[in-house]
Amino acid sequence: MKHLRRLELIGVSVGFFALAAPALAQDIVVTAERRAQSAARIPANAAALSAEELSFIAPQAVSEALNRLPGVAIHRNNGVENLPAIRSPVLTGGQSAGSFLVLEDGVPIRAPGFANVNQLFETSLDFAARIEVTRGPGSALYGSNAVHGIVNVLTRAPGAAIDHSGAARIDADFAGGYGGAVEYGWGQREGAVDDRVVSRIGIAARHEDGPRAASGLDLQTALFGVDAYAGAWTIDARLFAQNLNQETASFIEGTNAYDNSMLAQTNPTPEAYRDTQIVRARAALSRPIGTRGRLLITPYARWIDADLNLSFFPSRAQEISRQKGGGVQTALYLDASETLSVILGADADVTRGALYEFQSRPTTTTYVQGLHYDYAVDMRALAAFAQARWGFAPQWSATAGLRGEWVRYDYDNRAPANDVGRFRRPADRTDDFDAVTPKLGVVWTPAPTQTLWLNLARGARAPQITDLYSLQTTQTPGAQGVETIDSAELGWRGDVGPARVELALYAMEKRDTSFRNADGFTVTDGASRHRGIEVSGRLPFSETIAASGWVTYAAHTYRFDNPSARGGESIRRGDDIDGAPRWLWNARLAWAPSERLRGEIEWVHVGDYFTNAENTRRYAGHDVFHLRGEGRLAEALWISAAVRNLANADYAERADFAFGNDRYFPGEGRTITLGVRGEF
Repeated sequence: MKHLRRLELIGVSVGFFALAAPALAQDIVVTAERRAQSAARIPANAAALSAEELSFIAPQAVSEALNRLPGVAIHRNNGVENLPAIRSPVLTGGQSAGSFLVLEDGVPIRAPGFANVNQLFETSLDFAARIEVTRGPGSALYGSNAVHGIVNVLTRAPGAAIDHSGAARIDADFAGGYGGAVEYGWGQREGAVDDRVVSRIGIAARHEDGPRAASGLDLQTALFGVDAYAGAWTIDARLFAQNLNQETASFIEGTNAYDNSMLAQTNPTPEAYRDTQIVRARAALSRPIGTRGRLLITPYARWIDADLNLSFFPSRAQEISRQKGGGVQTALYLDASETLSVILGADADVTRGALYEFQSRPTTTTYVQGLHYDYAVDMRALAAFAQARWGFAPQWSATAGLRGEWVRYDYDNRAPANDVGRFRRPADRTDDFDAVTPKLGVVWTPAPTQTLWLNLARGARAPQITDLYSLQTTQTPGAQGVETIDSAELGWRGDVGPARVELALYAMEKRDTSFRNADGFTVTDGASRHRGIEVSGRLPFSETIAASGWVTYAAHTYRFDNPSARGGESIRRGDDIDGAPRWLWNARLAWAPSERLRGEIEWVHVGDYFTNAENTRRYAGHDVFHLRGEGRLAEALWISAAVRNLANADYAERADFAFGNDRYFPGEGRTITLGVRGEF
């Protein structure tokens, strides 16, 4: 029984899009209730990538993996640079950092208020057993930053290798990149299963010369895990460390500049870089309470040191940020009966962070040479939540949840409290924020393979510290409030003949959002509307050939007017938000003639979208194809090959218009990658 409870806790399961995936009603998701459960029971839209699919993809960037999931459209630059979108436009700055909650084994990798635009790289796909994405608000249980969605990276359990075993992978591409990972697990038995202690260590490294000038990368990651029993307690501990040294390539400028293959290989900011060091630790302690309850206590700690060049601003300033702290998550699961379950819990986080920004280059307009910001912030966050699921009739269940959260920032300004150019440095202050996020959902399962759901939820987040304290002269200290989003979602998942299909319609309204306008100034009272439909599924044509994928149509529009932008980009209510294509899809045709051989072709479509707030500049969109294959040479030895951008299309990973110029992150040309992996 403890083995079963252990599996429920960590959520080890088969992926949604695997070629031999189980029925929808048997899919397991962890993020929805901070524990494993059947997808048929949740009033929400979630999807996942299994370890098997991740191994087959061998992604060189997190976007390559997550963009296979419905409603996800991450824009990538070189190295680890990325801008996320989940049921949203591609967001930037503090809005991007604060709108998506990134978890590792259910624990936030960043503290409230201290998120990072590129934070997805701070997890590691090399050691993932599963990656899950919940689309839409998830704040009833998870709190700050779960506004547009949640990404949860679940690491492989040491318990998967009770005996000594290991795995290794190495890949190389003809563009000057190579990487690899090694894992080794070992176990110890002392009679009874309850005395079991198992461990696993993983080490991964990646090097890239980069497709553009001065765009190389070196990334090293290590993960150590231990699972053990101590009396009635199950202990699941992880220690994570990562080092990144990256040369960053900035936007190339000029209308349709990405079409110029020579220009696409240049880098206007060869001095730009991103260096980051991270250490995280956590231990999940779980024990039964009576015959129908379980208590989960997860203390955690994190340390982050980041140094980068702000190449996306004319200042090209150096920014150094640090944070250290930790907290604890608690949850009590009470399964009172077959039809009633309750979750009660409380979370706490205490983190100290600091930010320093200095411009070395000469003054450019209002970007002045010298010190911009130098401050520290002590953050404290407390939250309590409750959620209940009640099967009130045959085939019917309802879920209701409520979370209350309090966040305090104690800000210590280490620079003169004055205005310098466009930069405003407020005096020392304390800011408090409160948020209440309810959730109500109803699920109807008229048949074992048919599920319909209605979900009403609110998401909220306190402002990021950069929203509050890295101010411009157009802002008033303390003006930024709590951002909220209200979401209504209607969905259905089930079997239609041999096909498995999922359909979701959503409508969301967001208020008090902050973002940087075209001139780099922060707007603090924005509002937006989000409407969309998502269709995903899998259709087998035979025992060896199957199609899978998703398509979404969405309208993301402004719900306010802002005519005062200095660069002439006035925002008008009803206009499309820039960086928000109406049409997106990802389609794959897979072929698996035997257990020893499989392949697929993938079609990624990004529709046209406006690149400026005034809707006068547009990117035409693109279609990119990828080809992958994998074969088993021996029982524990595989070889793989991939051709990314098969047609060698000229396209932009991101198109933008700022400071009076069209600018782009050019997509990488055709790249061939070969890989080998094995077990020992």
